[in-house]
Amino acid sequence: MKIFGEKQHFAIEYGFESDEFEKGEPDSTYGSIRLWIKGKDICSYRADGEDYQQEGNLYHLIEWFCEKMEYILGYDPFPLPVEGENTLELLENADKRYDTIDTLEEELWFEAKSRWIFNHCWFPVRDGILPCVHFRRLENAVEISWDNLFWEEYDIAFHSGKGVYLAALQDFTEIYRKFLHSAVSELEQRLGECKSSIKRVRDWL
Repeated sequence: MKIFGEKQHFAIEYGFESDEFEKGEPDSTYGSIRLWIKGKDICSYRADGEDYQQEGNLYHLIEWFCEKMEYILGYDPFPLPVEGENTLELLENADKRYDTIDTLEEELWFEAKSRWIFNHCWFPVRDGILPCVHFRRLENAVEISWDNLFWEEYDIAFHSGKGVYLAALQDFTEIYRKFLHSAVSELEQRLGECKSSIKRVRDWL
């Protein structure tokens, strides 16, 4: 496993399952990712009385980090006119407004909210069991927020079910950059050829 950052503050840790692989095979990108916030891996969970680390195909997750870089590090505010101290509150208050708007407005409202979520939350590209985590820039910080209510009906309990953390923008960017540089390099070794959305971050890395 490779780790970038400090576990007691913020760190990204990842690793592919095996150093022995056939280039281009789908299982060559199977591995694990851990997101450390104040000493806790928010990707770890408990199910059926056992503790687990996140496992799955990391390709789409790494691809998501590449494609959404401009939204995570750039200027992309929450699009709807609601108030909230953090992303979790903004989303909750956005849902409450559904009952007060007409059908067309509701559709436009939902589309704006969904589009923003796809650009800031890695949950839609999960493979296996992954926490619902959002990343949002706030001036000189990046807000990381998570809420795993979705998994409760499956009797899966994350060791950190819900929370919000602010990482300094400079620190987050350095960790993000080092993580992607390493992950993209390994993907290229394992797959031989990556999508243009992954290749285009090369200049930044």
